[in-house]
Amino acid sequence: MITKDPFVLNIMDRLREILNTELVYPVHIHVEEYGEPERGPCVEDTDLPDELKKILINNGIRYLYSFQWEAYRKIISGRNVVIVAGTGTGKTEAFLLPIFKYIYSRKKSNPEAILVYPTKALSRDQLKRIHNYLGYGLFTASVYDGDTSRKIRERIVNNPPDIIITNPDMINLGLVFSQHIRNFINKSRFFVFDELHVYEGVLGSHVKYVIERIKRFKKNNDYVFIGSSATIGNPKEFAETLFGTEVDVVKGPYRRRGKAVHVAITTGGLSRWSVSAALAKTLAEQGFKFIIFADSQQMAEVAARIISKNYGLEVYVHRAGLPAETRRMVEMKLRDGLINGVVATPTLELGIDIGYLDSVILVSPPPTYAKYLQRSGRAGRRGRVGYIFMILGDDPIDAYYERNPSRFYEQEIPPSYIEPLNEEVLKIHLIALLLQESRIHVRDIQPYWKRVLNSLQYQRLIVQTGSYVYPNYRLARIYFKEYGRIRGTGPLIDILDETTGEIIGNRELPQALLDLHPGAVYYSFGKPYLSTRIDLDEMKAYVKPLPDTVSYYTRPLYTVELVDLYEIRERISDRGIPLTYAHVKLDFIVEGYVVKQYGESEDKGQRKLLNNPITYRFETKAVIVKYPLLFENWGLIEYAEAFHAIEHSIISATRPVCGASIWDMGGISYPNGRIVYYDGVVGGSGLSLLLFNRYEKAEDIAYEILAKCDCEDGCPRCIYSPFCGNNNQILSRLKAFKILYNVLKGEAKHVRKQIEITYSKPIV
Repeated sequence: MITKDPFVLNIMDRLREILNTELVYPVHIHVEEYGEPERGPCVEDTDLPDELKKILINNGIRYLYSFQWEAYRKIISGRNVVIVAGTGTGKTEAFLLPIFKYIYSRKKSNPEAILVYPTKALSRDQLKRIHNYLGYGLFTASVYDGDTSRKIRERIVNNPPDIIITNPDMINLGLVFSQHIRNFINKSRFFVFDELHVYEGVLGSHVKYVIERIKRFKKNNDYVFIGSSATIGNPKEFAETLFGTEVDVVKGPYRRRGKAVHVAITTGGLSRWSVSAALAKTLAEQGFKFIIFADSQQMAEVAARIISKNYGLEVYVHRAGLPAETRRMVEMKLRDGLINGVVATPTLELGIDIGYLDSVILVSPPPTYAKYLQRSGRAGRRGRVGYIFMILGDDPIDAYYERNPSRFYEQEIPPSYIEPLNEEVLKIHLIALLLQESRIHVRDIQPYWKRVLNSLQYQRLIVQTGSYVYPNYRLARIYFKEYGRIRGTGPLIDILDETTGEIIGNRELPQALLDLHPGAVYYSFGKPYLSTRIDLDEMKAYVKPLPDTVSYYTRPLYTVELVDLYEIRERISDRGIPLTYAHVKLDFIVEGYVVKQYGESEDKGQRKLLNNPITYRFETKAVIVKYPLLFENWGLIEYAEAFHAIEHSIISATRPVCGASIWDMGGISYPNGRIVYYDGVVGGSGLSLLLFNRYEKAEDIAYEILAKCDCEDGCPRCIYSPFCGNNNQILSRLKAFKILYNVLKGEAKHVRKQIEITYSKPIV
């Protein structure tokens, strides 16, 4: 569908003029408008305290929306609730008002509620927002986290406010090390986890067990858990998985009142980064403020450099790994209109106050439609239209959506996911639980904890005496201090500037190997560095500054080998394909890299090999698939070409099917029909479990990718991957299509053999 929006058409004309091509054009434009949410009761007619009614009316709130009133009644009655409503629709009031009512009606030692936000920046931002209610002296609230000064902490401890605002990291550590945090938790009745959709993947696995530790610490049922999210596809299932208890769902509108224009743009074979940069220039000429979202830290840095150098715009980077004060400075400059825009990773998806923006540019389709809604909700000022531009480049999923844009814009919000059996996560939280409680009776240890008991005993971190399990206090505390962080599971590599000795950042393994192998160009807040070496024993990477004139970046070339596995569950797909979900041990080997000039297309670049490849061994989760060998006249090479191409196309399909980003999943293919799809983080993220359950849907999309491409036998729009370890050799779109065509017809249903894994090095 293309709606003839005059402003968008003018923008496109100017964009083509800047790029000097007619090949860049919109494949989809549609307008959506949202009116006022359904009204509930007038504030005067509610049972809120009179003083609180006056505060609401003074803030321009004369009635509640129906979803706010529904949430209010459920929370007041003690129900656990998850509230799903769009950015700017009043979710905060939906959970704050019942908490205020409860606080007002009781005279009890504080705090009464703990509000948990995923980042420290968001905690402080939300404190500013609720100051509208605090300024009248009825209620008090304070932020208590790692950035809170000692003096303010002492004041909070001596005179606790009604509401503590913190993050899950602080609770995780505080339950073990801080009597003050334990006191806050013990006294509080309400636990609010805002931005609930953030707690998926590895972070969600951690938060699930932090919540379990909260519940065990309180030792009674006097608590109410509240979740809040703008975008979540399975709110009841997901919230109940995290909270470990029954939850009621309250649904509000997906978007705030206003108008938004959504545009999908094909690059016509140009680099998505060149098109995004030129679009930023075009919007800046109109006086627009914008955010550009990229899913890779390093590509966000590259995009900002292209925009600044090519067009002279003042554009900053906002991403994880930058110092907190740097991110706050960027937020302030954007909020105050001092810069044209920001290139951000998902760090700015959340509700941090950055003012009102005119436009959002997405350099590629986000991993999930939920993330698209979250990011697009950033666009639009009061009384002005919000414009959302999504760039479709030369890769299989972009080409899929270019052919079928309605499949992107009309899709349902996918479910959120966690992997509760991540053993690295389980180890951390069983150690934490033992340090909290001093000992646990064997009968009280849940089956999932028992999965890691032997490993922890072998590491001498715990001991069992009679019917009780105890922590080895000295070693357990050291272990928890070193590994107890909840933002990931892999070890951290410090990045050192070898000319100054200064640590300029850190990266988690195995991703660190991809960003910091020798020869890699690493960008930090616009400055280019060359990685000279990485030491996996010292957990350090050494870099040196490059001239600011650098106009290229690097992409790693790597292979992965399966070392060992044990099966968790099995099934036969609807098409007769055996699937195994397994815990696997992998060798991750970086063998070289590709040097790419800014603006160069995905299939271009200079390939370089390392003299000494670097190997990192880690354990994660994976799906193992066994395809049949259907054609007697095919030999080893023909099957290798087919299954390698199927591997690439299925990994592409995990983006819309599982919400995987480009780095989240990888694959290994064998010419005997076995393909391994693995989570790219230590211990597993839950994505491979989603793929295990949805493999047929991934096959359908992979089949369409292969069938609809008009190339000869492989190209970037169907089966080529910029990360392929052998530079996209031994690949055949036509042979992969032939295999999947027959599988989808049901030709594989006679295959019933148990999967037997070959441990030798795969051909591809």
